[in-house]
Amino acid sequence: QMNKSKRVLKVFDATSMVTGNMIGSGIFLLAGYAAAPVPNDLTLILAWVGGGLMALLGALAIAELSTRYPETGGDFLYLHKVFGPYPAFLYGWMSLVIFETGSIAVLALFSAKYSQELFPFFQSISLPMIASIILIVFSGIHCLRVQVGSRFQSILTVIKILGIFLMVSLLFGGEKVSALQPININQSNNFLVGFARALTPIFFAYTGWNVAGYIGGEIKNPRRTLPIALIGGTLITIIIYVIVNLAFLKSVGLDNMQGQEMVPLIALESVGAEKWSGLLSILIFISVISSLSITIQTAGARVIQAMGEQGVFFKFTAQTHSTFQTPVNAILIQAFWAIILMFSLDIESLVDSTTVVMIMFSALSISTLLKIDRGKERKNVYRTPFFPLVPVVYVISAIFISWGVIEFHVSQGSVLPIWGLGFVALGSAIYFIWKRMVWDE
Repeated sequence: QMNKSKRVLKVFDATSMVTGNMIGSGIFLLAGYAAAPVPNDLTLILAWVGGGLMALLGALAIAELSTRYPETGGDFLYLHKVFGPYPAFLYGWMSLVIFETGSIAVLALFSAKYSQELFPFFQSISLPMIASIILIVFSGIHCLRVQVGSRFQSILTVIKILGIFLMVSLLFGGEKVSALQPININQSNNFLVGFARALTPIFFAYTGWNVAGYIGGEIKNPRRTLPIALIGGTLITIIIYVIVNLAFLKSVGLDNMQGQEMVPLIALESVGAEKWSGLLSILIFISVISSLSITIQTAGARVIQAMGEQGVFFKFTAQTHSTFQTPVNAILIQAFWAIILMFSLDIESLVDSTTVVMIMFSALSISTLLKIDRGKERKNVYRTPFFPLVPVVYVISAIFISWGVIEFHVSQGSVLPIWGLGFVALGSAIYFIWKRMVWDE
């Protein structure tokens, strides 16, 4: 094997990679959804801390899996190796129909929202329409093999963090000027359901902790460096997220955050700093677009491509463009389906359905740790601390969050959870027909 990646990342690089990857646009976009189901400020802050601790548990478990199986492929690979082709196929299938394309849809819709804020002439066009145009443009760019380099990503991370600091300092420094009209929202009377439901957008805002899996092979002395990077990166992220939420609570209060999609702009307005909101809109727009770009390039399309290569999905999804070497078919399928999702669900339902499926499958991947024979000592394999507590607590938290969301939607008479189950059933049917026709020949 000639192309073994060099182990070059030291503690600082790895930590900033984890932090930069986690602090996406989620903190700007989802603060209002996270605030919606909770009864008071303290519960909101606890939920942000809880979501971060859950991300940390997940990262510690994935760190071991990624150093045990350092090939590319992440969760799909762990499931395939440990539980066999069926769960791995389901993971790939659900990432295609819900969670990767759902993430793309959420980011594209938010990009559209902020582009309406920046360019008033967009206001006459419907959100899904603008989002589709943005998505098609970026999918086209990634078909043409434009390497959005890691240097570019680092610059964007710096811009994002500067944007957060600018916003926080304005909000803490300003005095409340305007009173707002709170939105009426459907709240659950059950504290636990509310807490679990708040954790859903919060989990979405923390996603990126699984980057550990992708960088495991490039880290110097992974046994020492990985835990420091993961714990350090996650703690920095938790602290930043808590400070941002405290700033929102101070400037607009919980009632005015609940269910709002533009919390940062509302908050600036309420402390009389709306002259900064144009700049902040640009910063948010850039960070959303950069997340969207990375997701289009790396997420679903790569999983679909890998499935095609493994022979567990249509062969044509694995084909790459003769000149550009990009998985054009996979990128196009992904874009087509994300557009269907954007026209059929609103942002909140997309966040709920995407995140619950994502959480359940991440719990499934992490549960592979419980089945692996960990007796064999291997060099360079990172071992999860407090085993088996870490994976077990993660899996229990995942079940708790999913229960809260399903419970909420059922109480609202919504059929969203049935949608998700329907896709699992459809995926299973496709798998078994496929197995009959293709594998058992």
